[in-house]
Amino acid sequence: MNDKVVCRECSGLFSNMTTHLIKVHGMSKRDYLMKYPGEKVESDSFIKKQSMRMKKQYSRTDFNYRSIAGSRTFDFIENKDLRILLQRDYKSAKICLKSTLWKPAIILYGSIIEAILREKTQTKDFISAIEKAYKNRLISETEYHKIYLIKDFRNLVHIHKELQENIEINDSWAKTLYDICESIIRKFRG
Repeated sequence: MNDKVVCRECSGLFSNMTTHLIKVHGMSKRDYLMKYPGEKVESDSFIKKQSMRMKKQYSRTDFNYRSIAGSRTFDFIENKDLRILLQRDYKSAKICLKSTLWKPAIILYGSIIEAILREKTQTKDFISAIEKAYKNRLISETEYHKIYLIKDFRNLVHIHKELQENIEINDSWAKTLYDICESIIRKFRG
């Protein structure tokens, strides 16, 4: 079994050349394989190690684990039903963001943030969850202010609110909610 593969461009030895090819030679794995047909980009030992890791990861008994693992896991959420809904909405929010569907992305990310904070603080409403999360140092002061700023965006599902308040829905807000959501997920995942 080979532990390393040789880069035909520079003769370097690697267990996986994918990042090296992009950074050093400015070519994708596909470009490299077109230029050097039949060459390997990953070593046999790297492929075996990845295979074992995936088998271990996917040996779980969760019904939808493969599709869940393909998006984002919310393993820090104890309520299994809520965890499944968060995974579904997170996956949908990512699709909306990628497809420039700003309003649904904003609504979904806002509701994910609310659900996580309510679950982690065991509170009944979003404002109480924000306050308790900050008081218990579950979120930073910066996150506290950002979340407070965007808390009303989850209500954009009501078209009259958007009309009455003349809110501009754009990529900046969608990306801000995405960033806050990712920050909170990272924090709770440890």
